[in-house]
Amino acid sequence: MSDQNALLAVMGDAATEGIKATGEDSVAGRRLHEMRNFNAFFQREMATLVNRWREQYDTER
Repeated sequence: MSDQNALLAVMGDAATEGIKATGEDSVAGRRLHEMRNFNAFFQREMATLVNRWREQYDTER
């Protein structure tokens, strides 16, 4: 799991840098802001999602 979380953190950091470079009010800045928020959401939800998948997978076997 740590590799996925690390990747999401790197993507979030890249989005933050992109926002600084393009400006928050630019089209690119707004899209990067959304990307950063999505990655943060996904990072928070990743453990719960994996646990749910494992429960389903174990039930199906």
